[in-house]
Amino acid sequence: MFSVADLMEAHHARLFQRWLEQVRLHHAPGPLSEPELANHIPDFLREVIAALHREEEGEAPKTHRVAPLGWEHGEQRFRTGFDLSAVVREYGSLQDCILDLVEEAGHGLIRVEEVRILEQCFNRALADAVAHFLRMHEREHQLSGSPGP
Repeated sequence: MFSVADLMEAHHARLFQRWLEQVRLHHAPGPLSEPELANHIPDFLREVIAALHREEEGEAPKTHRVAPLGWEHGEQRFRTGFDLSAVVREYGSLQDCILDLVEEAGHGLIRVEEVRILEQCFNRALADAVAHFLRMHEREHQLSGSPGP
């Protein structure tokens, strides 16, 4: 039976490269190295795949494991000059890359539970990335004495 986790695992490199290209072309604040652009996304993808596999095996998906990765991603994106909207859009690009992969494999339909797990993982990571990005922004403005956003 078709599994989003199996598909993501089998095409992990292609999925990551597509996302990397999208970030480089549309979201990055300027030229950055591949490690700077990649940041915690490979680990995030591994955790998403693991959550999907756990659900397939009848276990709790443990989507909370992506939250620290989002937190770290938000900090790194702040330090490398991304703006907050780019951080949000790059997570959206990754979701689109996953769905494109599913569609290209000829599997237009995926189980509702897989969609829920994907959404939970993305929402958790994105919420923590945004929260930490904003904390970093606020801290910088407090230290510089300039007003916040």
